[in-house]
Amino acid sequence: MVVIAPLIGLFLLIMMPVWRDDARFDDFHERVLAYPLPPRTQDQGGGDATFGKISGGNGDYCEYRVQLVLQTGLSQGEIRTYYDKARIRGADDEEARISLRFGQDTGDDMEVTVEFSDISPSDWDFRCT
Repeated sequence: MVVIAPLIGLFLLIMMPVWRDDARFDDFHERVLAYPLPPRTQDQGGGDATFGKISGGNGDYCEYRVQLVLQTGLSQGEIRTYYDKARIRGADDEEARISLRFGQDTGDDMEVTVEFSDISPSDWDFRCT
């Protein structure tokens, strides 16, 4: 039992930041999915959600990203205006960044990829160091 207690303590020390960041990521992902889509817009289901070390830059930061691939009957300007007004809380208490990438405009509709992202200090999460 004397040997097991330090191992349990070490396990908890390593896993507590992981569990915390997993919960932050899940909450962020749920907030993004709960935000209503613009009118005349449908989710194409080709989205992605990722978590891990920030790509590029210095320091130990965790990056949270959620992408939605949408099909819309709105113009690029209307989509920009809609998402410029969006206020979605990121992983921490700060507002998430939102970026848009537009695909081919077929006249009737257009594909747009909306990416929601945030970063936070890793605070000992080994996946972000």
